[in-house]
Amino acid sequence: MGYRAIAVSQVDGADGELVGRDVSQRLGFGYLNEAIVAQVAKDQGVDTAVVVGAERRKSFFTRVAEMAARGAVDVPPDPSLYVPDQTDTLLSLIRDAVRDAADRGSVVLVAHAACYACADRPEVLRVCITAPLPARASRVASALGVSEKEAARSLRRSDAGRASYLKRVYGVGGESPADYDVVINTERLAPDAAAGVILGLVQAGPATLPPATAPDRAPDG
Repeated sequence: MGYRAIAVSQVDGADGELVGRDVSQRLGFGYLNEAIVAQVAKDQGVDTAVVVGAERRKSFFTRVAEMAARGAVDVPPDPSLYVPDQTDTLLSLIRDAVRDAADRGSVVLVAHAACYACADRPEVLRVCITAPLPARASRVASALGVSEKEAARSLRRSDAGRASYLKRVYGVGGESPADYDVVINTERLAPDAAAGVILGLVQAGPATLPPATAPDRAPDG
């Protein structure tokens, strides 16, 4: 059985979107990123910005820690604050939408922690697109017309938010290369070359284990 879908997780500035779009075009697959957010917003009857905000929202514990640092917390938090709210619901729906799209197949899923959402789908190729911070900062600075120092500050905030999202939604305390089938560093690898690597893996298909060998039977008698 070949790969039915490709999940691409990426850090900002690593060109993951470019790679994902290139792969989808070469394979004739659909490409889903913002469309997932738009569909969840439509289904729930809320503005797209609400769903985007849910993905970016700081975790409860982060917000409490910040208030404590300012001396704003002097009583135990109200247990009712732990009750699931709209944010929890939206994040769950995003995860379900990613999984449903992967099950339908013929799609490249970018962002939304798609690799973790599809961790139990062997027919989904899980790819991480990354690059060192200086390389990413240089790209962002050039694209936005800001200094590399400012770009690096923005990327650090983005990376922290991404780590918080993985922790909050998937309980990932520390991201590992082993969470993916392949990790691609785009510092010196152009998007089209990175896409070529992924296409080669898709063409090769998932690794298959040899059939289990039946245990030797003890001789009769």
